[in-house]
Amino acid sequence: MRVINITKVAHFSGHNGPIYSLSPAIQSNEFYSGGNDGYVVLWNTETKGDGKLLVQVNRPVYSLCFDRESELLFCGAASGNLHVVDLVAGKEIRNIEAHTLGIFDIKIHNNELITCGGDGAVKVWSLPDLKLLHHHQESTKSARCIDISTSQNIMAVGFSDHKIRVYQLSDFTLLNTLDAHTNSVFTVAFTKDGKELLSGGRDVMLRSWLVSNNYNLDVDVAAHNLHINHIAFNPSGKLFATVSMDKTIKIWATEKFQLLKVIDKAKTDGHLSSVNKCHWVDDETLLTGSDDRTIMMWKVETEKM
Repeated sequence: MRVINITKVAHFSGHNGPIYSLSPAIQSNEFYSGGNDGYVVLWNTETKGDGKLLVQVNRPVYSLCFDRESELLFCGAASGNLHVVDLVAGKEIRNIEAHTLGIFDIKIHNNELITCGGDGAVKVWSLPDLKLLHHHQESTKSARCIDISTSQNIMAVGFSDHKIRVYQLSDFTLLNTLDAHTNSVFTVAFTKDGKELLSGGRDVMLRSWLVSNNYNLDVDVAAHNLHINHIAFNPSGKLFATVSMDKTIKIWATEKFQLLKVIDKAKTDGHLSSVNKCHWVDDETLLTGSDDRTIMMWKVETEKM
């Protein structure tokens, strides 16, 4: 497989600060963003016009998680508060003091909501009543990122103490602790089959760990010049994107971890500042959010060799 063309198809602006989070919405042609300005904004990928303000919270929005079943949007704030937005009513319905510092990531598995924060805590909440079920405190350093492999029945959490901790999904017991990086782990992502776990962070290294082989290190690449902020696979799992503080977006083939394309300002009219988050709308459409206060939408066209 190779990338034959990268096209910027939309440039969304309206936030008053860096953009930290992106999320799907109820409609497939819409998405949400959250940023340093405390705004949660709804955008349309077809009309490509101005966004619609959904809610404003009093602190930066670090994370977003959409629950399609309940049509609720969970917003993690820098204060550690979890804001719950009813998307049908279009308003905030709950504000929970979930963590003592910022909520960096939120995931949903079955009828449970999982949050991780700057206080080092990993918490599991029941849905839809949001009762606290589990509270893990393996570190005093920030818990920065979460990913889940349903096929392997495990969850990986990256921490600022340089480690990745792997939990059993059935009861959230700690299974493994990886000395993964030489600095903060900002992002973790399982391959579609759950056999490999990718990670990246402040040390600029992109690493892959073999889940079925006791998490042995399989790939170790200096993927960017500055922090790797996020890794995301497209729905087919054949491609993944990495985004970085170095202002670039990189598209990789999952097979053999081949770098296919670099998206930057000079060659593809990319972002002006750190790229913080990415989200695949479909196999060929990628959204990226940046410190430059904008979101860009890219068409990633590929052909098989």
